[in-house]
Amino acid sequence: MIPYFPQPVFHLGPFDIHAFGILAASAVVIGGRVILLRAHKQGIPVEQMFRFCFWVYACAMIGAYVSKGVLDDFPAFLADPARIFRVPLGVRSVGGISMGFLGGLVWCLYHRLSAIDGFRRLDIVAYAMPTGWMIGRLGCALAHDHRGLYTDSWIAVRFPEGPRYDLGLIEFLFLILMVVGFRVLDRKPRPVGFFFGLYGVVYGGFRIWLDTLHEQPMRFYGGIAGVVVGLFGWLAMWWIGRKGGPAPGETNASASATSLEAV
Repeated sequence: MIPYFPQPVFHLGPFDIHAFGILAASAVVIGGRVILLRAHKQGIPVEQMFRFCFWVYACAMIGAYVSKGVLDDFPAFLADPARIFRVPLGVRSVGGISMGFLGGLVWCLYHRLSAIDGFRRLDIVAYAMPTGWMIGRLGCALAHDHRGLYTDSWIAVRFPEGPRYDLGLIEFLFLILMVVGFRVLDRKPRPVGFFFGLYGVVYGGFRIWLDTLHEQPMRFYGGIAGVVVGLFGWLAMWWIGRKGGPAPGETNASASATSLEAV
């Protein structure tokens, strides 16, 4: 079993800085860097991609917070929807991911990008997601804020209340494999939408399994939604290929020339 260590806390004058906060900020910076470098490689202006990512991130944060209040206690939300503005509720990843990609889709529609140009941007974000999410989940593993069922498994953490699964730790280890897998697959040209679909199907399937280790009643909607969106992404990839979209690895010159107004 894995020994339990309290979350590291760094003291800076009167402020306490937790490891989770440092890693969460690092996840945004490093994940964003991966996105911008990949966008530049594919001929998309970095400044334009930065605006797109800012909008996606803002929508993701709103979605993560609101979904926590709605999904955790739906009857209470129906009785008093305004409670999400009064009670600190935390965040839920499924809402963040869903609203982030939805926000990206709305941004592309607002700026009248073609289906290929818009889908290319979503594909770039999906490629970088495992990297940023892996760093963020390391923060969850150190904070031990996703405790699962009690178990005597070799991967259990010896918490003070007894050995149990640390779901943040399990997901962090899984995401390491996912990041490596994405890097290996990226050695060969892939069609637009390949990583968007792969992320949805693989990560969504993993979350379905991870929910079986949760102490609360099993909720598979997040994982199922991920799989459905991933399959939709692959369907869109196939449709673009049928319509004569760019070949795998080919950059779209029109994306570089597209002039978008600031948001």
